[in-house]
Amino acid sequence: MPTLRPFITKDWDVNMKNLLSVIGSSCAFAFSPAVLAQTAMPEDDKKSTPKTSVVFYGVLDAGVTFVNNEAGQSNRKLDTGVMDPNHWGMKGVEALGGGLRAVFQLENSFNLDDGSLSSEGTLFDRIAMVGLGNRYGQVTLGTQLDLINDYVTPFNISAGASGYAAHQGDFDRIAGNAIQRSIKFSSADFDGLTFGALYSFADKSAHPDEDTAGGGSGKAWNIGAHYANGPFAIGASYMQLNKPRGTEAIGPYQSLGLSTFLGQATFEIDPDTGERTPIENMAIDSQKIFAIGSAYEIGDFTAMINFADIRFKGYGNTENLRLIEIGGHYHISAVLDGTLGYQRMHVAGTKANQVSVGLDYHLSKRSDICVSADYRRASNGVAGVIGDSFEPSSNNAQALLRVGMRHMF
Repeated sequence: MPTLRPFITKDWDVNMKNLLSVIGSSCAFAFSPAVLAQTAMPEDDKKSTPKTSVVFYGVLDAGVTFVNNEAGQSNRKLDTGVMDPNHWGMKGVEALGGGLRAVFQLENSFNLDDGSLSSEGTLFDRIAMVGLGNRYGQVTLGTQLDLINDYVTPFNISAGASGYAAHQGDFDRIAGNAIQRSIKFSSADFDGLTFGALYSFADKSAHPDEDTAGGGSGKAWNIGAHYANGPFAIGASYMQLNKPRGTEAIGPYQSLGLSTFLGQATFEIDPDTGERTPIENMAIDSQKIFAIGSAYEIGDFTAMINFADIRFKGYGNTENLRLIEIGGHYHISAVLDGTLGYQRMHVAGTKANQVSVGLDYHLSKRSDICVSADYRRASNGVAGVIGDSFEPSSNNAQALLRVGMRHMF
């Protein structure tokens, strides 16, 4: 398996102040009077561009999933938000003159089966941001999607086949993750090249410096870039999370089926019943992520590949998770698409292989029927688990079959 380990060295541990300086310099340049004077829109563009626009949008996804082995038994359930998280939102832009614009976006996720919020007590858990932009890019502040989502997530093949197949555990954040308390610079498109930087402030209200599972997340930073030219595209991103807690926390048993991680048990056992209770918020020191992906279109077929290298540090130990994924998407007909993906993961001295296949039948531009299947087999002694909707298997393999519907508005 290829390795990009040389990229993950101490050289990546750049000073946070330097990153903030880069973001600040970019903002100062992009929104300086000299630049703003040069970014005034041509008269023809002014006539065709609305001064203010607000868009309301959303996705509804529901289906029935069959699992062959969940804690030793087969099971079936109505599972929602699989191919896409169930969410609704609104976003808007206001032209301020001189090429400057104000932007905002609010987005909430919820459970379609019972109507509850995905994040209890949080209304806009996915996106809640406001910012300024011009022809060179935009700066936004609040809760927003990171740069792994912007530049690498489009190359996550298996997630296009089955929503359960976004890399197991989502430790590389390729499923599309928001990060709170953040300031983000995203460049405009310069002949196919886009780039950005992000910084997230520590949650001081929850004592992130305490080595406890209940502490708040520490500061984080993220850089990335994407390039597209004709049929070819490539994107890469690096992110460092310090003391990830709360929404950034990890749970290796539920996510990977591991009984120990960083020298610690990943679940607790009830002495009376023998039932396992996963530890879902391990108090680790840091999580460093490098992710890269690429795609090439050949007629109706798009070949894709991606790679991730994640390094965890905590409890005086370190662990590495490396994953490579290959596959492709084929436009079978005007109403039918097919996707096939294969993943191979190495973590904590174990390995796992997963195959995902999916068919997507388009009823219209906004509605489709999705059929998907996943199969995962891990090393002996590791519980097989796919996604986060089911408990790990009683052995090292698990299989899922899902039939669902999705509607976008």
